[in-house]
Amino acid sequence: MTSKLHIDIARACIAEFPNEACGFVDGSVVIPLVNHADDVEESFVISGEDFLKHDPNTIYHSHPKGDYGFSEQDILVAANMGLTSYLYVVEMDRIERYSSTTGVEVFEKILGS
Repeated sequence: MTSKLHIDIARACIAEFPNEACGFVDGSVVIPLVNHADDVEESFVISGEDFLKHDPNTIYHSHPKGDYGFSEQDILVAANMGLTSYLYVVEMDRIERYSSTTGVEVFEKILGS
């Protein structure tokens, strides 16, 4: 079963298509942020100011094109910062969740496509 959180993350990511979306999750609330990357269609950067303002323990971003899961860099950043990370793969309608305790978990057909 797909959770409301997964649906909210997917919708926030689709709203930014064709760019990579990014943001924080606070409990069950999705907080979309501005992507500060130089090439927003290929990567994401969350500002230091946003990290200081929200002090998150969970982040999310999207891969708008292709069937690409977490990159090594995605996992390295989350692990080094002690964050849980969600990734929405737009074309595949798939959420991946990474945490240091459970590794990568995959959830298919978030919006039912």
